[in-house]
Amino acid sequence: MSRGYPNMSYCQCENTLLALRQVLNSMEDEGLEFLETMNSTERRAYQELYNACEALIRQADGLQDLVQDLVEEQTA
Repeated sequence: MSRGYPNMSYCQCENTLLALRQVLNSMEDEGLEFLETMNSTERRAYQELYNACEALIRQADGLQDLVQDLVEEQTA
């Protein structure tokens, strides 16, 4: 099922990682200029990306907790 996402489900993490590395490299290379040269649309997308990264960390932590619970159940 496609909801207008840019990546196929079998490669979404791999492709998104490449795109995120591009952003990180730009941030590192350009420093403050990275933010200063953004138009308002790109700045909003940057803030949404920041929020999405925070949400990804929360979700990943939650999944890791579930995995740990399953491992503990199986070894008990």
